[in-house]
Amino acid sequence: MSDLEKFGWVRQPQECEGDYFFNGTCYATKGINEKLPKHEIAIIINDLFDFISEQSGVDYLQIYIRQYDQLKIYVIDQLSKSMMESGDYTPEDINEYNYFTILLPSEY
Repeated sequence: MSDLEKFGWVRQPQECEGDYFFNGTCYATKGINEKLPKHEIAIIINDLFDFISEQSGVDYLQIYIRQYDQLKIYVIDQLSKSMMESGDYTPEDINEYNYFTILLPSEY
């Protein structure tokens, strides 16, 4: 049993493919910090990184649901690999916008 399963979290199937790697800075919203202990946030992010590695990139939106109370969270990335390699973004833009956020749906 994985740590994710021990805490009752299930990653939901992706709605589409993508080339997002969630490799920028991670931000957690106030709602996430109030509802989840830091170790659960870390477990979710570690699961996401394992999934990204297995898939060689994923959709920009990843959804997790905690089974015992149906708490849903989103993890959203801002820049895909192709966006960063397109030449449409300066290094400064990439530095500013390369982040992902873990949040409650109500905070979206």
